[in-house]
Amino acid sequence: MSKLIVKDNALMNASYNLSLVEQRLILLAIIETRESGKGINANSPVVVHSETYINQFGVTKHTAYQALKDACKDLFTRQFSYQEQRGKGVISITSRWVSQVGYIDNKGLVELIFAPAIIPLITQLEEQFTKYDIEQISGLSSAYAIRLYELLICWRSVGKTPLIELAEFRKRIGVLDTEYKLMAQLKERVLNLAIAQINTHTDITVDYEQHKAGRTITGFSFTFTQKKQPKDVTPKAKKSAAKPKVTKQEEQLDWMTADILDRFIGLTTDLQKTVIDSVETTLKGTKKARFKVARAGSIKQLVTEFSLDINEAMMTL
Repeated sequence: MSKLIVKDNALMNASYNLSLVEQRLILLAIIETRESGKGINANSPVVVHSETYINQFGVTKHTAYQALKDACKDLFTRQFSYQEQRGKGVISITSRWVSQVGYIDNKGLVELIFAPAIIPLITQLEEQFTKYDIEQISGLSSAYAIRLYELLICWRSVGKTPLIELAEFRKRIGVLDTEYKLMAQLKERVLNLAIAQINTHTDITVDYEQHKAGRTITGFSFTFTQKKQPKDVTPKAKKSAAKPKVTKQEEQLDWMTADILDRFIGLTTDLQKTVIDSVETTLKGTKKARFKVARAGSIKQLVTEFSLDINEAMMTL
């Protein structure tokens, strides 16, 4: 089942340095807050199970236990910085990620409480946010690759970023001032490594341009394209009935339907067919007839019209 990470763009573009495991832990905790449906506040504990880490990132039980235990040691001291519009001005804010974190050794559980500043950046988002499926970063073994992927997909609608000045790029991607001071080191161990992993394991293909003042590199800009999705080979039903008139429903998806559509599109073709077949077997009469007609059309039309049925079927995967 698709698991969406949703962040305010201020957090997507924040400056911070987290290890690979710390980033993964935070992302799993963000997903947990959404999937629980309970909402969170500054006193709400979020529990991340080691089994979730094992299944998502394909590691052994021992590796997961040790990684999560180690991550808890430093996570409390980790900070992030971001900018927020306040009236006619902009305020720079620095906050911890968590106000409390603990590891239950014999159960392999992490229990954390998000810091107050981060809660509005991961919940109840209405505008200026970015979402993606955690599957896209599950194959990335570089913390820099995860951060670069997040920075890029904020610009998914245009497929390119503006110029990011070198100092700002280092902050956003999590390179400390004491690390990789030589440009050759930064390219080899951060930039080129991150791009290679993104191009291999995610849904986008990235290239970059370096900008110079004379012979000195002053920043980078990025272009990227969406990889083609596997073709849908689901057999189409015979067009024995007229298609319903197309309305503006597809253009006016509410958050819930858009979320369901994103998760459905993130499934493999085989799983999409399994979900569709499962829904069709539960329908009767005119609703089943409408489903067959919609199935012969676009995926977006089908999911939009039968979003609740499809969501219920996906929950059983």
